[in-house]
Amino acid sequence: MKKDALENNFENIKKVGNAVENRRTFLKTVAGTVAGAAAIAISPTKSLANDTGHAVNPKKLPKFEIKDYTKIPQRTQEYPASDRAKKIVQNSMTIDTLFSGLYPSQWSSPEAPEFHDEMDKCKAAGFKVLAACPSADSLDASVEGIMKGVEFYLKKMRERPDNYMIVRTTKDIDEAVKQNKLGIYFTHQGTQIFGGDVDRVALWREMGYGYCLLAYNQRNDVGDGCFETENRGLTDYGKELVDSYNRNGMLVDVSHTGEQTSLDAIERSSQPVISSHSGALAIANYQRSLSDAVIKAIAKSGGVCSINMVGAFMDTSNPDIVTTDMLFKHIDYMVKLVGIDHVGFGSDYIPNINFTASIIQTPMGQSVFPDGGYTTKVGAKGFPTPAPYQIVAALVDKMLENGYSEEDCGKFLGGNMYRVMKQVWG
Repeated sequence: MKKDALENNFENIKKVGNAVENRRTFLKTVAGTVAGAAAIAISPTKSLANDTGHAVNPKKLPKFEIKDYTKIPQRTQEYPASDRAKKIVQNSMTIDTLFSGLYPSQWSSPEAPEFHDEMDKCKAAGFKVLAACPSADSLDASVEGIMKGVEFYLKKMRERPDNYMIVRTTKDIDEAVKQNKLGIYFTHQGTQIFGGDVDRVALWREMGYGYCLLAYNQRNDVGDGCFETENRGLTDYGKELVDSYNRNGMLVDVSHTGEQTSLDAIERSSQPVISSHSGALAIANYQRSLSDAVIKAIAKSGGVCSINMVGAFMDTSNPDIVTTDMLFKHIDYMVKLVGIDHVGFGSDYIPNINFTASIIQTPMGQSVFPDGGYTTKVGAKGFPTPAPYQIVAALVDKMLENGYSEEDCGKFLGGNMYRVMKQVWG
């Protein structure tokens, strides 16, 4: 009997691993070199953990209460939308460039009973492709932690193989749409996934990783994150990594990355560069936002700036409810700055916010987001962020009301990202 495509992923990775290091199998390649590469992103004191014991450094975990934020106003907020807007979403190549579901901390439990319901809601709303995020440098960036995250997604997808498809190319996306399956590609927020070896880009690319952002808030071997005040540029290793991204068809993503490192990476890249989930600094003066210089550089590269949906990042009043007006300000600003062809949708939605909102209020959480206590207040509100399926059609209505055409909306929803994927992924 023929193995299904999901099971073959691990076999494919092993083959690529052997091509990179002939004397080692893939598991030895990624698991046997922890001693020689940083297993965590920032430092033992800056790595996070969760209440299931899945942690990088258990001895240095803070003691904190995991509070329940499942009933915050944002979770039940309704966004009425017209039939026209809903139809546009359904008929477009609608893509969410970051669905943040770190394993296991951003699900209700390691079993994630809500997984299929969340995916079904995205699919019913009209989403064709999601960027699923199993891991990040700020949490457990050990090889084991990253692999467990991928295994979780593969297991859940295998439970309903008729509903999901891993997409590595736009041909895969087209086939997923044809088969009425939700296309999923993976991403890691940071570069510890490569363990300092640029050849491993090929390994993770084969696994179904479409992009890995260059830095997560702090400085790493690639360059500076967006919270580093020195604002240093791309390192020599960073240049080699960008080159490897280009060789292997991995999208270069500068979300969470410092301005100068971003500009250097865009200049270095021979392919379009994206920002998978950020806003405009001119609208929300917060470190996670993009300066005009970076937005323009991304557009000049042929890339896309996807709009983040986290209320506190898009409006520094730290709102309880994210509104379409709030998000539209960022969309409209970027469009007026660089044109509709370079703006997209990236929700940064977290299915279960309890752990993330609780840990961000601790000193350890603030070491990852050193913003003078701002995200402590954000965490206390449960990080209000609408689900992509919750707001997408209403956001299209807001664009239509302000003179955007149906074609414009389709570009924003995913047409622009599909264009970039076609160029970079093939």
